[in-house]
Amino acid sequence: MIVLAKIGIGLMSTAVVSGAMLCSEGFLAVKVHEKQPGGTNFSIVAPAALVPLALKFVPDRKLANASEKLRPYMPIVDAAIPVLEDCPDGVFVEVIDPGEHVKVAKVGQSIVVDVKDSEDVVHVAVPLRAAESTIREIAEANGSL
Repeated sequence: MIVLAKIGIGLMSTAVVSGAMLCSEGFLAVKVHEKQPGGTNFSIVAPAALVPLALKFVPDRKLANASEKLRPYMPIVDAAIPVLEDCPDGVFVEVIDPGEHVKVAKVGQSIVVDVKDSEDVVHVAVPLRAAESTIREIAEANGSL
């Protein structure tokens, strides 16, 4: 009986640690609402750590073009992400036109993009740490930095 309890504790501990690691980079949120009748409405909230992990399964040749274009900008990314993490929350860009509203802001440790127009409402929140991991994974495809 004690052996079963130890096995159960071991399995539970593994599950808790795995869950904590998976959620360590925060959550990616995407919400889309198409206003027309029968339009698509969906909301996805997922651990952001899944994105760089999923990129490991994409063949390097599929990321080659993006990787090549991204590599020269990695020093900028490396400098910008820590500064963005430390800066206070606020709006970076806001565009208001008749029938359209676009806002890019930092909220907590995420970059949030909200787009509203006459046809759609879109909300995307990306944790900075996950963005950095994803950008690095793409840049490292087809060779190392």
